[in-house]
Amino acid sequence: MLNKLSFKAQITWLATGLILLTIVVLTANYFIKTAHYIEQQVQKQMQVAGNVLQQTILQQEQVLSTSASVLAADFGFKQAVATRDQGTIESALLNHGKRINADLIMLTDLDGESVAISTNGRELPEDLTPYVGQLPLRAGYAQILSIENNVYQVIVVPVKAPRIIAYAYIGFMFDKRALEQLKEVSSVDVTLVSDGVIVESSFAASSADMLLANNASTSPFELLLSDDEFFHQREPFANSNEVVAILSAPLNEIHRDFNQLIYATFLGALVVLLIAVGLSGWLSRSITMPLKSLLRLTKEITDGNLQVPEPRQALPREFKALYSGFSTMGHAIENRESKIKYQAERDLLTGLFNRPKFLEELDCYLKENLYVALVNVNVKGFKGLNDTIGVANGDKLLVEIAARLSVFCDKGDVEQPIITSRTSGDDFLLAIPIKNLDHLSVLCSLLRAELERPFWLEEINLLLSFYYGIANSQEDGKDAEKLVRRVTMAASMAVTEQVVMRHYKQGEDEAYLLKLRLIEELKQALEARESPLFLNYQPKLNLQTGEVDKLEALIRWVNKEGEFVNPEMFVGLAEKSGLIVTLTQWVIRRVIMQVAQWNEQGYHFNVSINLSAQDIQATGFVGYLLDTVGEFSVSAKQIILELTERDIADNEALIISRLSHLKSLGFEVSVDDYGIGQSSLAKLKTLPVDELKIDKCFILNLDKCAEDQDIVSSTVELGHKLGLRVVAEGVETEQSLALLKSYKCDYAQGYYLSRPLKPEQLIQWYSDYEKTS
Repeated sequence: MLNKLSFKAQITWLATGLILLTIVVLTANYFIKTAHYIEQQVQKQMQVAGNVLQQTILQQEQVLSTSASVLAADFGFKQAVATRDQGTIESALLNHGKRINADLIMLTDLDGESVAISTNGRELPEDLTPYVGQLPLRAGYAQILSIENNVYQVIVVPVKAPRIIAYAYIGFMFDKRALEQLKEVSSVDVTLVSDGVIVESSFAASSADMLLANNASTSPFELLLSDDEFFHQREPFANSNEVVAILSAPLNEIHRDFNQLIYATFLGALVVLLIAVGLSGWLSRSITMPLKSLLRLTKEITDGNLQVPEPRQALPREFKALYSGFSTMGHAIENRESKIKYQAERDLLTGLFNRPKFLEELDCYLKENLYVALVNVNVKGFKGLNDTIGVANGDKLLVEIAARLSVFCDKGDVEQPIITSRTSGDDFLLAIPIKNLDHLSVLCSLLRAELERPFWLEEINLLLSFYYGIANSQEDGKDAEKLVRRVTMAASMAVTEQVVMRHYKQGEDEAYLLKLRLIEELKQALEARESPLFLNYQPKLNLQTGEVDKLEALIRWVNKEGEFVNPEMFVGLAEKSGLIVTLTQWVIRRVIMQVAQWNEQGYHFNVSINLSAQDIQATGFVGYLLDTVGEFSVSAKQIILELTERDIADNEALIISRLSHLKSLGFEVSVDDYGIGQSSLAKLKTLPVDELKIDKCFILNLDKCAEDQDIVSSTVELGHKLGLRVVAEGVETEQSLALLKSYKCDYAQGYYLSRPLKPEQLIQWYSDYEKTS
């Protein structure tokens, strides 16, 4: 809205708005402070009134206590009580009551029956026994007694001669006069209420009834904005459970003073606003005139005219300085843009192009249909070298490499400039316009000769080795992004294959993109309600009993194209992409659900679940496993955790610790693919495992290979001596199975027995096997 107004009007509105805001803030602040002050004063007043009320009750209690003691100690009175001289008793009670101005004085026998009463003219029921009978006989302590909407402070004293022969009751009544006296001392009205009924009040009758209808306590902060005439607060009345006191502080004076303050504030604000409008108009005119001059100057600079003319009129000092500052602004803008552009396009350490600028320049070459070769240069072992010589010296080497690349660019026999770039820590990219592949071979030799010369670093001679990845636009694509990705892939494969120079091979990029697509599909499959992932179960035959009591859970996947994906492939991708923990949790939950279902159906199998090192090392793995078996009420003994030797060797101390903990909880642990891993015999004896699985490479040709037979038989014997169960996987012939039985192997698993089956197929197979065995 303000943007549609002129600058002058905006200044006027701004000044007015600031004044209004200041007034509102000050008023709100004063209101809050006043509210807090009033709250403190009212609470203090209530505290004083409550203290006065309690002090009055205490003083009357002391008077009653003294009077009661005098009466009970009077010899003549005790003699009259002992002889039941009614006249003397009544006379004594009357005289004593008049002396202390008591409103109630009464004598009862030991059974609580009234003997004599003196009421000092008060109209009371003839029989007070039901009322005084409510009082516990606590001699010497005043108590509150409610008699037909009248409140008395009563003290009970035993009459002894020398044994207790009666009880004397003496009390003062809290009438309107007494409450008015309290009001004079405390400046608050006092109302006594019993069972929701007003007993007595210092208010007039109509006001007291209104109090009973509106006796909810409201905070003083709220009362500033309310029409309430009093602030009420309930106070306990001595030790009574029936009678409470309501203290009422007047608010009329507070409201009057506060309203006067608000009126005065708004009147002052109106005057200030009128002055502000006038001054802001004058100020806006003083500012807008120089701004118009600056606006004209800005337009000239925008048009490219950096020659600033002299101002046409006198300007205030600040505007004059601003005006003169425009004379250098054009040059400053030009220099800054040049610096920003350089930083946006260059690697700041080496001065070479960064990746986005490299792609831009390469794209230009490709659009011109130039034959371009890309070379990705990677320093061998640079991270370790950087850790050894320090980051600063590592940066010096990178700068020297960039300098040598520049020398190569000058020496290279090319028609167009060579584009050089540093794309990451120790990765350099070159785009070289070439004539043919022979030309590229010559240039690569020249590049190697330049880079592989010794480096001198603080008088130390260093020989660096490099990996070179190569791709070209004729064979590997004319898209800049794709070409860079493929040459980077070639360099990565050079590192993996430990070759100095490697050309990109057709199909590698497609395989890489396929892996990326599979990773994304796998992530979606793990999140889908109807997942394309499923589990098959392969039976394990107990060679000693002939029973099938163990299974291995094997995950399977059919992707969106309906193609079966090799488990080794997608499990490996899951490990590399960080999805393996989620994938394993998916498997664990579904295996345990299936075991629980089989248990209900009367089939009791122990099922093996394959884990990776990442699973065991994950912080929440143990908790998830325990929560899941607990959720489905499955025994830990029915779950076997399988890890390969390679997985156990990865962070061995942590994994052994967690496996030991799981083993203590009842889970069994199996070493999978035994015989091709990294565990020594010394480590094997310390591992917390229950089972060894001999790798299938030793079993597939067991019936034909004597060496395999020696390895398997010795492995079974070794496992048994270590107290371990031994499983042979990959059994595909009857002869192999017979050999395993002769070696006293514990379990066999393989296609000869059964392929991995879906749960319903497995039960059918198991039923058929039970019938034929």
